[in-house]
Amino acid sequence: MQEHNIESDDKDFTKMKTKGKVSNIALPPCQYYIPESKTDPTLLFESRFESGNLLVAIQLSENEYDLVLQNDINTNGHTQWFFFKVANTRKGHKVRFNLINLAKPDSLYNQGMRVLSYSQNQAKEDKLGWHRIGTDISYYKNHFRN
Repeated sequence: MQEHNIESDDKDFTKMKTKGKVSNIALPPCQYYIPESKTDPTLLFESRFESGNLLVAIQLSENEYDLVLQNDINTNGHTQWFFFKVANTRKGHKVRFNLINLAKPDSLYNQGMRVLSYSQNQAKEDKLGWHRIGTDISYYKNHFRN
C-alpha cells in the first residue's frame, strides 16, 4: 500500500487517507518519449487501452525494436497475442518488430498468417479498415525464458 501513497494502520479502506492533494481531474496518460523534432523517426508505442498488452519497447536502431509483452491474464506467465498502437510512422519506411516473449511452441505465422493492422490514414484515404500486413514474418524459439 505504501507504493500507492496510502496510509493506514488497519484494513478498513473507508478510513484510509491518501498523501498529498487529491484532485477530481483525470489527466490523460502522457507518453514516455517525446520526439525531439518533426524529423525524429523514433516510433511511439502505446498500449494503455483495453486489451493493450505491450510492456516495453526497446529501440535497437532506427528501424528495429525489441518488444516485450505483458503476460496474458489468468495464466502462469504465458503470452500468446499482442495488441498495441504505433505512432510517428513514415510512409514507405520498413521497421522490424521483435516480439521477444511470445510463448507458444509454434505459430500460424510460420504457416503464412500475417499481422492484423488498422491505419487511420488508410481508413480515410482508401476506405481500408483492418487488414493484414507484414513481410518476412517468422516465429521461432529464442533464449528468453518465462
